[in-house]
Amino acid sequence: MSDEIIKTPPAQHWAEFRQRRLPLVVWSLAALICLFMLTDRSGRFEYIGLARALQYEISAETTGRLATVEVDLYDEVGAGEVVARLDASGLEAEIETVQAMIRKLGADLGATRAEMDVDRNHSRADRTADLRRFQVDEEQRRLDILELRATIESDEIELERLALDLLRAEPLRESGLIGDMEFDDKRLSHGRTEKLLAENRVLLEQIRQEYEAAHGRRQAFERDLPGPPDDEPRLRPLREAIAVETTRLREIQIEREALVLRSPVHGRVDQILCRNGQTVVRGEPILRIVERSVADIVAYLREDGGGSSMVERTPVLLASRRDPGRAAESLVVRVSPGVEMLPERLWRSPGQPDYGRAVIIAAVPDLDLAPGELVDIRVLD
Repeated sequence: MSDEIIKTPPAQHWAEFRQRRLPLVVWSLAALICLFMLTDRSGRFEYIGLARALQYEISAETTGRLATVEVDLYDEVGAGEVVARLDASGLEAEIETVQAMIRKLGADLGATRAEMDVDRNHSRADRTADLRRFQVDEEQRRLDILELRATIESDEIELERLALDLLRAEPLRESGLIGDMEFDDKRLSHGRTEKLLAENRVLLEQIRQEYEAAHGRRQAFERDLPGPPDDEPRLRPLREAIAVETTRLREIQIEREALVLRSPVHGRVDQILCRNGQTVVRGEPILRIVERSVADIVAYLREDGGGSSMVERTPVLLASRRDPGRAAESLVVRVSPGVEMLPERLWRSPGQPDYGRAVIIAAVPDLDLAPGELVDIRVLD
């Protein structure tokens, strides 16, 4: 029997190495690479910034009940697009009050006209009587304009309500919750109101032309009088009352326009703070819209003085954390003169606030940053 040691075959040595030692070597190398990358990254980038976009809080200009919020969270909206509407029932009551006052003024003007006709039949001052007739005709046209404007304001509110009702009914019809007949009724009501509103606007322009003609006839007649024209005392209260109602109607028009809230910019709905039927007060935010593009990047110079200092016009390198391969150079635009608390995301220890001076850096469109994204920042030599 031989005492020669049996050698392990090389293939068996390689198999044991692959099974036992190779994984340890690979994991050790990976750990060293990760450590090197983290060390190199912390050495290259000295600050962390936040990409910021302009935010717009949409609020009501008057106190009222929120009728509808026309958008959902994260919806994209265009500049001028309707995002919410307030209830118009209070405004409709004001319009009815104005219309009632206009009818009263029309009755008063008719009574005044009748009195002047009686005076003219018993008087020989024909030129004075003719002047009063011109004055009454002019005031009648002013009153007609006021009445039609009040009707148009009421039609505007009704058309907006029908348009909203039609907009809501369309997806309900597509899903089968309402029938085609009901949808067609809503569409026809909207069309009739829209047509009536257009006709009233044409009529309003015609009456305005008639008023200008009556105004011109009265002025031409006064220029031919031998002396200064006398002001009819019975028409003076009517003129003042018509002026008051005209001003009130102008206020109603402004209030009606304020009931419809529109987006000031192209962006996305970031927050919805109120719901349908909720009462809102003037200036209370209803929703918030954030612009799609990043306006700037804000970083902070910490109080402990860590990292390099930055002043205005300092060149910096920006790198997206979402895509570290993308980087671009930029400049410091402004540096805050005072110290403030950092955003919670930038605190080094949870629950322990950090403080520093804010540094505003110009955004670089090529980086395609998202609002709120973290950005690595390094000061360039």
